Amino acid sequence: MNKACPRLGFTSLLFLSISLLPAARSAAQAPSSVAAPEKDNTPAAQLKSFTLDKRLVVNLFADETMGIANPICFRWDARGRLWVLCTWAYPQLKPGEIPDDKLMILEDVNGDGKAERISTFADGLNMPTGFALGHGGAYIGNGPDLIHVSDSDGDGKADRREVLFSGFGTGDTHQNINSFAWTPGGELLFCQGLHCFSRVQTPWGIRRLDEHGSWRLRPLRRQLHSYRRSSGGGNPWGYAFGDWGEPFIKSNGGGISEFLPSMIHTDHITGGYWGGAMQIGATKIKSMVTEIVASPHLPDDLQGDFLIAGYFARNIARLRPSVDGAGHKLQTLAPLLTSSHSAFRPVDLNVGPDGAIYVADWFNPIIGHYQASFRHPDRDKKRGRIWRISARGRPLNKPPALAAMTAAELCKQLAAPTRWVSQQAKLRLMDLPKADAIAATRSWVKSLDPSDPELEHKLYEAVGVFESHEEVNRPLLERLLNAKDHRARAYATRVLGRWHDRLDNPLALLKQRAADEHPRVRLEALVAASDVRTADSVAVVALAADGPADRFINFAFSQAVHALASRWKSKLLAGRLDFSRPNHLARVVGAVGGEAMAGVVRQQLSSGTLAPRRQAAMLELLAGIGSSADAELVLKLGSGRPGALRALATSFRERGLKAPASATERLGPALASPDKGLRIEALTLCGLWKLNAHAPAILRIMGDRKEATAVRAAAAEALGALRGPSLGKELAGLTTLGETPALRQAALASLARHDAARAAKRAGALLAETSPAEIGPLLAALLQRSDGAKALASALTETKISADTAKLARRWLNAAGRNEPALTVVLDKLIGVQGTTAVYSPAYVAALEKEARAKGDATRGRKLFEVPLLSCTSCHAVDGVKGASTAVKGPDLSALAAGVPVNIIIESVLWPDRQIKEGYLATTVVTKEGKVLSGLVHSEDKKALRLLDLASGKITTVQVGAILRRTKGGTVMPPGLTASLTRAELRDLIKYLSTLKTTGQPE
Repeated sequence: MNKACPRLGFTSLLFLSISLLPAARSAAQAPSSVAAPEKDNTPAAQLKSFTLDKRLVVNLFADETMGIANPICFRWDARGRLWVLCTWAYPQLKPGEIPDDKLMILEDVNGDGKAERISTFADGLNMPTGFALGHGGAYIGNGPDLIHVSDSDGDGKADRREVLFSGFGTGDTHQNINSFAWTPGGELLFCQGLHCFSRVQTPWGIRRLDEHGSWRLRPLRRQLHSYRRSSGGGNPWGYAFGDWGEPFIKSNGGGISEFLPSMIHTDHITGGYWGGAMQIGATKIKSMVTEIVASPHLPDDLQGDFLIAGYFARNIARLRPSVDGAGHKLQTLAPLLTSSHSAFRPVDLNVGPDGAIYVADWFNPIIGHYQASFRHPDRDKKRGRIWRISARGRPLNKPPALAAMTAAELCKQLAAPTRWVSQQAKLRLMDLPKADAIAATRSWVKSLDPSDPELEHKLYEAVGVFESHEEVNRPLLERLLNAKDHRARAYATRVLGRWHDRLDNPLALLKQRAADEHPRVRLEALVAASDVRTADSVAVVALAADGPADRFINFAFSQAVHALASRWKSKLLAGRLDFSRPNHLARVVGAVGGEAMAGVVRQQLSSGTLAPRRQAAMLELLAGIGSSADAELVLKLGSGRPGALRALATSFRERGLKAPASATERLGPALASPDKGLRIEALTLCGLWKLNAHAPAILRIMGDRKEATAVRAAAAEALGALRGPSLGKELAGLTTLGETPALRQAALASLARHDAARAAKRAGALLAETSPAEIGPLLAALLQRSDGAKALASALTETKISADTAKLARRWLNAAGRNEPALTVVLDKLIGVQGTTAVYSPAYVAALEKEARAKGDATRGRKLFEVPLLSCTSCHAVDGVKGASTAVKGPDLSALAAGVPVNIIIESVLWPDRQIKEGYLATTVVTKEGKVLSGLVHSEDKKALRLLDLASGKITTVQVGAILRRTKGGTVMPPGLTASLTRAELRDLIKYLSTLKTTGQPE
């Protein structure tokens, strides 16, 4: 998931510098995102630019001299030929031009690692963005259409073209359906980007996908499913599968995600607009597609690693997986290959038949879409390369002649030690007549040795053949469902979900796996149950989610409960839905909420038969989803339970739950309780609900020095919302160094609500005397009020603070993304900073760029980058530079200059508002009570806005009805951060930033 941070406009820098295919818009008119073309664009020059593992060697497999250009992706066939999809139309045809993009076939005839023969299989394509070989031809994403092309007369050229589906969105050409990949069971997966709005008519009804996500096609049934926000970032691009069919998805950002939890069709999405909730790892900068290494030819330590095409950083990134509960996590390793050539743009990669790694190189100095003119003269439409990376001194793989094999021979190859062979054998079996493939597979399964340690994996491969022909094999399925290896059970559970409509009582089988000892199997059961669209399926979902906390299961649970809600709600309300355990009901109802669900909880509470712990859980649930009338019941039964009061407070913050009429009476005993936790929750509610009748009691608690600090602080916080003649005086009395930091900060925040000027004077006095660690919390306490910054600026003209304290205050403002001009002027004066940012002009940018190139010193620039006052390293990481200490981390800048022109770096540093990536706009809210909230929008709906605070990383919920004013559209970086730099310092900083290609060390 991408994060943004208010430092030197680097959010703008990285996220404006968009990928070659997956791109995103700038909020302001951006200059051309164009790297200067290299003087030498020959393959030899590129070869010299590569740095890679000494055990590996690179050679050119094919290039433009054979006719390829701008290769988007490639796939292998069983004959060992490489099919390459090339587009000359991207990103836009000229008026009157006829599209003629091509699917071409490359052949290494003599096995020397170089292609000698090329042919065109299909032409006349219009900006195709993905394809897969299968069913006697090729499936191609061709604009709004999914087509299948085939060769009926055997001349090697497609002469049949069928439009299978139409209506896929084309709102942005780099976001069209792409990344076609076969699952182990013969399903076709492909992605689309966030600006695509798809309406696709199928025999099963119209399928919709109005944003970024994934599609799954079961070709023989013409069954199409869509999955929203299945990866982080706006444009997913690439799939990969583990040894047991574990699916992964790549975004066009850095992130790689676990795909399985997202394979639930629903309109309910957890994790924010950009998705990424299931991210398991990431490259340092934008990248695309992934391949999992499984090749005996390559070094042993590469086996199982994820390789990523780093089109932005010009590298092949490498990550290593490990198990993480029901999912996985990835560790970032050193890149496998890096290049210093500006046109090297790897956009696809995979292991070939010989075991070497093949890389599709788009070859282009321009990696933007609309950051540069569609017809910019430097867009390279003539070149494209395929590189081959092999291992020194290790024998190449020698694949068998799969294309000539019978079905029986192909079945034996399912157990081949190399994944390329077993995958191609399965695809060949998918293409063969059903009768032949199924008969041969049944015979092969029957012949397997029961004592074979690889038996269960062979059965896993076999069931995929049955899936690909839509042939249900219950005996084989049940063998796998009861396998010893949890991975076999997990995959079989997925197949069970696929075949549920052709099996008797599938939920009984799913229920067994929902109670499996391994979380991965339970996750598969949960997802599979969501495919069985019946009311009783939700009970299986709840059972699968029962167990130790697991983020993958929790995410899928929320999705599945909502996906099935239209089926189970009515049955639950009618009292005809049973759960294995009582807590399952609470969890399901809590995930959905609503008045009807609150009625179910009321019914449970009124039964009078609930055990204490069960009653406590139901009270918290009702507080979270019920009405103000329900709050009355919660207080009646739970005013002595901290959890119930905490749930009421949360419900007030998130949805404005009003105080019931009896609130004052019910909370009185809690305020006097010996239970410290209960008193704190009661104090909080008194403040939120503005129960002024309790002000005297709360005032006494706040002033009681024998009381625990946490309780006194809660009392002080509550008094901020209450009214009384002496509250301001009493609160001011606690803003002294004689009190604990937590208490004086709470008192200062509440005093600011009563009297901002008085609070500002106390803040100024505290800033002059307190420790550096308290500067940020004090500023946060005061500046949450709309008039707080102006009042503090005035106070600091009378109460002097040291230059060091002013620097720390300025640094906090930068880290929090707060643009407070009046306060900044005062702080800069105290620091001794003078200077202003120059007025933007192209001439100024050009002159500074020229100076930076000629006279800038990258070593000095790095030191400036680390200067605390600029706060760069508190958010942004660069290889070799310690940084990113804030809660919300900014983009890794290690490869910043890999595709960002110097002029854009200059603009983003000096005038960050000129270029802002969507999704990273600062939003500031002023509530009707004068409270100020600022940060990034995490999520919002009709009732609430949730903001991510940049400094703390906390998410704050504000009710839409409580908002007085909302502003957005500016950068999260305060302006003028570089105003204190001299011209020489500025060009040194620009020089340093312009050298960040793949490492943090200046080149």
